[in-house]
Amino acid sequence: MAVLSFSLFFDVSAQKANRKIIITGKVTDFYNSPVSGALIMIDGKPATVKTNSKGYYRVKVKPSALQIGVFTNVTGVKEAPIDEKTIVNFTLDKYLPQTGTDSKDSGKGVANRGNDVTGNKDTATPVTKIDVSTKEYTSFSDIFEMIRTLPGVMVSGSNVTIRGVQSMGNSSALFVVNGVVVRSISGINPATVKSIEVLKGPSASVYGVQGANGAIVIQLK
Repeated sequence: MAVLSFSLFFDVSAQKANRKIIITGKVTDFYNSPVSGALIMIDGKPATVKTNSKGYYRVKVKPSALQIGVFTNVTGVKEAPIDEKTIVNFTLDKYLPQTGTDSKDSGKGVANRGNDVTGNKDTATPVTKIDVSTKEYTSFSDIFEMIRTLPGVMVSGSNVTIRGVQSMGNSSALFVVNGVVVRSISGINPATVKSIEVLKGPSASVYGVQGANGAIVIQLK
């Protein structure tokens, strides 16, 4: 009886320890407007949960989870410790305009390269395009380590420059994630990246003056 009682107690305790925790919260921008479609991250990996039209989310996490974060193409990843909290709200550092999902007529006369949309009829040709979703790229823990493997690219810390680009002043390449120009990519988990393109010269001209130093175009899974 003592052994049986101990076994039952152990089983119940193990079930409680493995029971997932539900975390809810709201994501807002700099002006306290709700951010819809933001991807929830758990310990640096994307969950299958996004914020709804009012900025709210609900996600189940393992008791061992340490960090929860939110990712948008514009702001990258913002994280917070879980610390047994069940409500975690996020305020992002800039305004994110909300766009509608109905784009049936919005594509007229627009050329879509898959990673960006331009008004030009001619699509840009990447100097280099690498599929980084394969197994050999799964070992990278930092997005800049992954980019360093691309030919014609130089990486120093979080600064990326493209060889053969001549410019005065700042020589950093432009970062574009899923078609949106972003200030930083440091929060991107390499495991979420599908492909990376390196553009320069006429290929980067679709981004105007911003593409003068070339562009690193990242497509997420």
